[in-house]
Amino acid sequence: MKKYIKILTVLAVSAGFVSSAVAAAPKNDTPTTRGDAVIFKVHDIVPVDNNGVVTGCDFTLSLYNRTSINFRNFTLNLNWEDSVDERFHFDRYMATIMKPEDLNKQADALPAEETAKPLSTAITINAFGANKHLSVKSHIDNEKCYLLLREAKFSVTPCDIARGADNAAAFNLGDKGKECTALFQFVSTDNPEYFGQFKDTSATELALQSQSEQNKELTEVDIVLNKIIENMGISDKTLSNIH
Repeated sequence: MKKYIKILTVLAVSAGFVSSAVAAAPKNDTPTTRGDAVIFKVHDIVPVDNNGVVTGCDFTLSLYNRTSINFRNFTLNLNWEDSVDERFHFDRYMATIMKPEDLNKQADALPAEETAKPLSTAITINAFGANKHLSVKSHIDNEKCYLLLREAKFSVTPCDIARGADNAAAFNLGDKGKECTALFQFVSTDNPEYFGQFKDTSATELALQSQSEQNKELTEVDIVLNKIIENMGISDKTLSNIH
């Protein structure tokens, strides 16, 4: 009988250890999305060429409205800085590999240094309701399609929302033309959620819910095992008295 008690005790201790380990698990620093924002991403980027030369980029903009706000319309202004051009300049590179006398001879042939221009576009969205998903196809005239995969600076203005008792006052939004950038979140390729379909709940929230349910199940196992051990102890004592 005592052998069985030891086995159950080990099981109970193990369950308690697992439960404590799950509860004490370190927080994940992986980027996540907000549960109270209009999340959006740029994807399916396709270079458009003309006689073998890239002249533009086709892409898709996908949004998911997790807020309680119904938008009549808003304009999403996107801006990508060209950090590649800032780090690399052809004339500086040539100066490192050529002799000074040769560099002077070739100075006229080197291209003039140009200031990097950001890649920007503005997309207007009409009639976008709460808890809705939307994908729109767009185009930009620029050969630097790779920039669209990077983090973008953005603003949302003008922004016109449908007035309602449950949203205008809560979010402190003003009249037509009000900027509402704070209600939006850009999802870049650094965020694992970029590679899946947007849902009404973020991946982090789903993970926390799963962990909470697992902790609850482990706690219930602890209670059951402790009760069994308690009952087994009483039975063992009774049998000992009989013998």
